[in-house]
Parts: sequence; C-alpha cells; structure tokens
Amino acid sequence: MKNRIYAAHWEDYELIDAGNGLKLERWGKYITVRPDVNAYFQPQLSKQEWDRKAHFIFKEEKGVFGTWLNKGNLPLNWEIEFEGVRLCVFLKNTKHTGVFPEQNLNWKAIKEFVTSEDSFLNLFGYTGASSMMALANQASVFHVDSSKSAMAWTKENARLNKFDGCKLVLEDVVLFMEREIKRKHQYELIQMDPPAWGIGTKGKKWQLENHIDLLMSLAAQLLKPKGQLIVSTYSAKITPLTLKETAEIYFPNRTFRTGMLATKSTTGKALDHGSLLHIF
Repeated sequence: MKNRIYAAHWEDYELIDAGNGLKLERWGKYITVRPDVNAYFQPQLSKQEWDRKAHFIFKEEKGVFGTWLNKGNLPLNWEIEFEGVRLCVFLKNTKHTGVFPEQNLNWKAIKEFVTSEDSFLNLFGYTGASSMMALANQASVFHVDSSKSAMAWTKENARLNKFDGCKLVLEDVVLFMEREIKRKHQYELIQMDPPAWGIGTKGKKWQLENHIDLLMSLAAQLLKPKGQLIVSTYSAKITPLTLKETAEIYFPNRTFRTGMLATKSTTGKALDHGSLLHIF
C-alpha cells in the first residue's frame, strides 16, 4: 500500500472528482477540467455532471499545450487566496494554471517554520507561491528559476500581495547552487520542486533522474545544520524510496519523512501527484 501524504482542500480550492485521465477542480468560484495522467481510474460523477459543473475545459493538442474551452466567455485570470496570501490563476496555452494546489501542504510548512530572521531558497521556483508564503513572514527570499515567464508571474504574485524584497534570480539552478557554495552562503529553509525534464544551459536536455543525486548533494552543502529541506518531484522515475535512499546518504543524521504527495477528491478518489521529502 502506498504511503500517501495528503494535501487538504482549502476555501479557495477543491478537487471535486478525478478519473478517465482528467480532474475536476474548483479554484475560488470557477471550475476547470484538465488532464492528469495519474487519474487512470473511473470517476465517481458522470460526464454529464462534469460538463454541467465546468466553466473551463482544457483540450489537449500537443503535450501539455492546447486550448481552454471557455463556456461562459469568462476572464482567463483571477485570484485565489491561501491563508491571507493571494495567488493569480491564469489559463494560458497549457494545462497548467500557475498554481500547484497540492503544494499547500508545503506552503503551511514554510509559513510555520520561517521567520523574519530566516533566509529561504526557492529552487525551480516557478510562479512563486512558496516564495509568497515566506515573504508573508518577512523572511529573506531568494527565488531561482531559468524561465522568464515564470519570473514575470512571480512578480505579479508579489504585486498582488504588495510584497517587495524578493530576490529574483534568472539562472540555471545548478549553476546558482554551485556559486552559492563557493560564496559560503547557507539557508534556514530550502525548497526544490524540479521538473521531470527540462532544457539546461546551451539548450542541453536533462532528465531529473540523472540529476537528483547532484541536486541533493548541493542542497546538503547549502542547508544550515538545523535547517529544513522540502523536495517535491513529479517524475514517475523518482519514487519516495529514491528520495529516502538519497536523503540517507546526504543527510545521515537528520530526521525526515517521505511519501507520495496526494489529494483526496470530494467524491473520495485518491489522486497521486509525485514524491515528497521533508527534512526537519
């Protein structure tokens, strides 16, 4: 049986149902249907019920790219809130919304741990939800990502919350980590949320399973002795066991937990997202 670590719903997010390769989600007052390869089981609700509830339905065209069917000519961007932090949902030409709602479990851990005296390193920071949580506690935040569009989205989330002082670093994550080690910088909290695959420097393709060991080794050197590390992976080839074995190598004297990050739908379906490691 899988060791699942469940992320809860909150007022502005609900996984209503999942199945047939899709998930039915509520973001504030709007409901979307979009693909999810882990929803391989049968949904609880009928297709007619899904269609009736949905405001937006994503139609795949190539990979993660496609178009959103907008049933009511509604705005394609709106705000949701988590524990007082505002986040922008934006439906573009991919199935992604700019928010990974299952990460709220990690957002809570960030808000509970960091203070204004701490420094937080957000690696593969994407649109900055985790960075916003740390900024809400007035921590010193370094947000690193190699995507210009992700940086623009992070700036928008900071603007929504009237946060300033977030240090945005547009750079390859590994190169940044190696430079920080040379500078002898360390952090009270580090989060890594690497993609399953990506394009590195000079257009070179890379896959996470070939780099997870290096990333963990570098993180171990950047983390303060009593600091915390949160790692989320969305690669089927990186299992909780992979993270456990790697943590035992690079953090031999630390307490940690691993498991499959998951969400349970309102209809009772368990939807897996990826592997999670929390060193504390």
